[in-house]
Amino acid sequence: MRWRRLASICALALLGTLLSAPAARASVLPTGFSESVVWSGLTNPTNIEFARDGHIFVAEKSGLIKVFDNEQDQTATVFADLRTEVHDFWDRGMLGLAVHPNFPASPYVYVLSIYDAPVGGTAPTWGDACANPPGATGDGCVVSGRLSRLTAAGNQMTGPEQVLVNNWCQQYPSHSVGDLAFGADGALYVTAGDGASFNFADYGQDGSPVNPWVSRWSAGPRPRPHAGSRARPWSRSPTAA
Repeated sequence: MRWRRLASICALALLGTLLSAPAARASVLPTGFSESVVWSGLTNPTNIEFARDGHIFVAEKSGLIKVFDNEQDQTATVFADLRTEVHDFWDRGMLGLAVHPNFPASPYVYVLSIYDAPVGGTAPTWGDACANPPGATGDGCVVSGRLSRLTAAGNQMTGPEQVLVNNWCQQYPSHSVGDLAFGADGALYVTAGDGASFNFADYGQDGSPVNPWVSRWSAGPRPRPHAGSRARPWSRSPTAA
């Protein structure tokens, strides 16, 4: 499992290099290294995953998931288009991707993204933007984190999206959702940020309405932040796959 994650990270880094500005691509490589284009034509790729049968899935920040048959395939097929429901704004978007370890026998692809609506709402609410008011760094455009399972039939998604988790909100445009990974125990692990402001010590006191817990704190000492509410947590919480 570790080598697969390492391969994904290296491949994504290579994609980012290849899709960067021409000046960056023209930089001199260290001795013993060579550079070649693996795939082109991708827009803001955020995650890449290799399936056991050789298929390669690439998530784009906008909400598109593309698939290549193998490393030699130069023409991607759109596996799923979730752009209508994904809030592609600042740090927000489709960021996490995982393929079931037993794919294609278990034909599931998991995706972690920012849903363009508050918890219980219907996308699209903001439409890849944030009006002012409330303002991106003012009261914030409230959205929600969403973990979903998609079923593959060949190179395309089939059937409805199965939402596994969609019950935590994000108020500000940074500290968004994170990554997905299957552990050796077979559980799917999820990371996410706190959705808090990066301009002040945010414990839920800002916005309209404010966090309902703030009124309970107002008469007492200022609460201490929870150890699990860091902006970029590296530990992952398991969920049923």
